[in-house]
Amino acid sequence: MTDDRENLTVIVTGGNRGIGKSIVMKLSESGYDIIFTYNTGTEEAASTEEAVRKFGVKVKGYQVDLTSRTRIEDFSKQVKKSGQRIFAIVNNAGIYKGETIDEITDEDWEKTINLNLSAPFYLTRNLHSIIMDNGSIVNISSVYGFRADPWAHGYQASKAAIIHLTRGLAKELAPRIRVNCVAPGYIRTDMNKEGWESVTFYNKIKKITPMSRWGEPEDIANAIKFLMGPSNSFITGETLVVDGGIGL
Repeated sequence: MTDDRENLTVIVTGGNRGIGKSIVMKLSESGYDIIFTYNTGTEEAASTEEAVRKFGVKVKGYQVDLTSRTRIEDFSKQVKKSGQRIFAIVNNAGIYKGETIDEITDEDWEKTINLNLSAPFYLTRNLHSIIMDNGSIVNISSVYGFRADPWAHGYQASKAAIIHLTRGLAKELAPRIRVNCVAPGYIRTDMNKEGWESVTFYNKIKKITPMSRWGEPEDIANAIKFLMGPSNSFITGETLVVDGGIGL
């Protein structure tokens, strides 16, 4: 363990792959016990659990459809029954749909809003009372919470809304719990694999990014560890943009 975080638990949604798995690995390496959720990918979840145990911490993955309020309620009850000392929640799980207003279906719109915005709200409402004093909540937005393209309206709307939700919750839950947000830019994950596997698009993003590269999941994990760390106890209601400068 690199930090004294023994017996403190962090909940990470969508923790079996991509940015979520990187967050899980970064925090478990620092000594936090981990609870993570996943929807699909049971083999990946089992692999994540195995990797985390090498750090000598506790870990448990829960298969939860976070677009379902019933499943969120069931998961919340299981967390409360576990008796673990919850230090933080990282609301990472999300979905991207790159559809125009005439293409997006009602189902896609509702699923995007439910997962990207409603799930963090419901989890926070259900579990904030058991977060330890001086604990932390970190939500995941996007640079598209600030900028817009003529498509992906559900994604962009949900990511803008999570920033404002973060600010409101930060005011309500202070001073006991800090609530912050991270807004990633273009990160090499499975969710946008089609983009970074295209040589043309990959190079286009590199060219318009001042840091001249795509982000890696660990870049986001590092930012989350920074924001939730007790040494940064005067930071709340903020959105840390981690985009290599592409949003400037």
